Amino acid sequence: MKKFLVSTANVFGYDSNDNLLFTGTTLMDSSIETTLANTDVRAGQGNQLQYIYYHTAEMNITINEAQFSLPYLALNVGSAITTGANVWTTETVTVTAGAGSVSKTPLGISGTTLYGWVTDKDDNVQRVEFTGSSFNMADNTYNGDVCVRYYATDAAAQKVTVYADMLPSTIRLVMEAQLCSSDSTTNRIGTLQINVPKASMTGAFTLSMTPDSVAQTPLSVRALSYTPTNNGGCTANRPIYAEIIEILDGRNWYDNVVALAIEGGDFSLSVSGTKQLKVFAIPNDGTAAFLVDSSNITFASSATGKATVSASGLVTGVTSGDATIKATVTGKTDIDANVVVTVA
Repeated sequence: MKKFLVSTANVFGYDSNDNLLFTGTTLMDSSIETTLANTDVRAGQGNQLQYIYYHTAEMNITINEAQFSLPYLALNVGSAITTGANVWTTETVTVTAGAGSVSKTPLGISGTTLYGWVTDKDDNVQRVEFTGSSFNMADNTYNGDVCVRYYATDAAAQKVTVYADMLPSTIRLVMEAQLCSSDSTTNRIGTLQINVPKASMTGAFTLSMTPDSVAQTPLSVRALSYTPTNNGGCTANRPIYAEIIEILDGRNWYDNVVALAIEGGDFSLSVSGTKQLKVFAIPNDGTAAFLVDSSNITFASSATGKATVSASGLVTGVTSGDATIKATVTGKTDIDANVVVTVA
């Protein structure tokens, strides 16, 4: 089957506590770039190529969001979104005899004097001083509406502060893109999910405002090395940058399985002793065998008087003797595995 990865990906960002920080569903574009440097190792007559040393692997992710996103900017600069900000406010005020009042409390821009700017009906602009929320124009005979611009607190406004010593945030990134095929009547056959367990924002962003387009909110990320939890043993888990997972619509895990295998093979139990079976599936494409859960496995014992097996694969010894335990993919009786349990 020919498969194609189409369009842009939806993006989900999480913090270290798995709180959802943002979603990106109106993306202009998204791209992933992996790089791997290499160095030739040469020796001997003619400076023969003896080995190629691969190193400095990197994964870089670039996303452009069509809609403006304050959370994107906050993550890029390692800041937090706070509510309440001092902003420039424009308000229409009715003036009588050159005197008027604004609805909010003006703030000083520099120093203690409170300034504002008034634009009258003739588009004349003049600076005024506030006493509390009140002001007086130079023309004390002016009556009518004016536009007043002044500095005040907006309790509902949100802001992100870009610090000079910014440190970009570290997040967990999940990207989901559509997987399509020209061999399918439905076109879309599934999704591709890219999980980046640990990624650092680069701190770089540009807000380009042009008359024929919208300003995009870019998100530039570098994947960081992440080591999964080691479940024991002498060999540590290999660090990773990302996992790329193909999810086909309607696919079952057993569709491409040719056989099952029960871990450990034949075994012995004492009377009333128990053992939990672990069943592995063997794919037909040569990929590695994988552990399956019991939800699609049917277990059966050939001699329940000797040993029983539960629906989840727990074997219990009953009396002395042998019993064959069979694991079968539910609905596919030709895919199975057997082990013999000897009850002592």
